[in-house]
Amino acid sequence: MKLPLAPTGKTPTRSPTDEDVAPAVLAKLGLDLEEAFEEAGGPIGTDVLVQLAADRGKSVGEYYAAAALAADIELASPHPIQLVFCAGTCQRWGAIGAIDRAVAIWERRADKGDPGFDVLSRRCLDKCDQAAVCEVRTPDGTSTLTQVSPASIEAALTELLG
Repeated sequence: MKLPLAPTGKTPTRSPTDEDVAPAVLAKLGLDLEEAFEEAGGPIGTDVLVQLAADRGKSVGEYYAAAALAADIELASPHPIQLVFCAGTCQRWGAIGAIDRAVAIWERRADKGDPGFDVLSRRCLDKCDQAAVCEVRTPDGTSTLTQVSPASIEAALTELLG
């Protein structure tokens, strides 16, 4: 008799909801980021990624995915509150949409002059079985949100920032 084995590895047991951004697209976006980084002479902020996305007709989430892969690009993080998204494997489980929602909230807050927060990305946050993943870093500590969606990111930011 053959017994079923528990899943191994760190892949979610649920089906993916999204497609990865194509490697060629990420490479092109990475070149845009390198150019912006060189122009700025240092770390680039959410405002730069928003402007690049608007100028190029791309999702800002795709730029964050490219930034996660670009070893020479540093994203600015001047605020005490940071949302750090996995933009590697988590793309398949909705990370890009969650990043896009976080940035939309960032833009609304910036337009109103409300205190800001940083949006950052990493290739992996080592919680692949719970994708998509976002770390929320505050002066009080770090919390890991799993199986995030645009709605759950909005709810977390509403609770955190009011």
